[in-house]
Amino acid sequence: MKKVFFLALACSIIMSCSKNDDSSNKNCSKPENISIDQVNSTSVFFSWETGGESAFEIEYGERGFALGTGSLVQTSQTEYLIDELNSSTNYEIFLRSNCGSDGFSDYISALFLTLENVELCNTPTNLALVSVSSTTIELTWDENNETAWEIEYGPSGFPLGTGTSIQTSQSNFEIGNLTASTTYEIYVRANCGVDGFSDFSDQLVVTTDGE
Repeated sequence: MKKVFFLALACSIIMSCSKNDDSSNKNCSKPENISIDQVNSTSVFFSWETGGESAFEIEYGERGFALGTGSLVQTSQTEYLIDELNSSTNYEIFLRSNCGSDGFSDYISALFLTLENVELCNTPTNLALVSVSSTTIELTWDENNETAWEIEYGPSGFPLGTGTSIQTSQSNFEIGNLTASTTYEIYVRANCGVDGFSDFSDQLVVTTDGE
């Protein structure tokens, strides 16, 4: 499903939250001005000003979580994308400078609400094997009212986005030029043009025949 991005005008942002350290670290300047730049149903993209430092620690979780129990990220960037969030959920971000031997700065923070899922591009379902040989795999899937798809495949365990991609308008397709006695993972998603791509289907794992 395509997740529609919105600007941070729809989000409530709280800066310099009261959950700071008990005393300020004068040797480590805190970052400034978190800006929630984009939010969708499962991710948030935000940025900030350095405050003069060059390394930062992000901690985030659902609104009201206790510091020390959230998800931690170390970064030297001044912008960051958090994904794999739950839709329609309030989250809180805490950000502080990491000054190495000089310790950490006070926190600043921001709140945001992820959006509801908006289904504009239907995910193909029931991805299934039709036939396999030593060099080919034929597969099929349910169209779910879409007319174009992207197949991505690669050796077992490959990260999505790094495999071989094929565009097709057929929901029955043969992948060729494969290696014998090799296990492949295959995914399919709908290509909806201006509405973007759907989510990927469940994986299909197939081992080609031996020669």
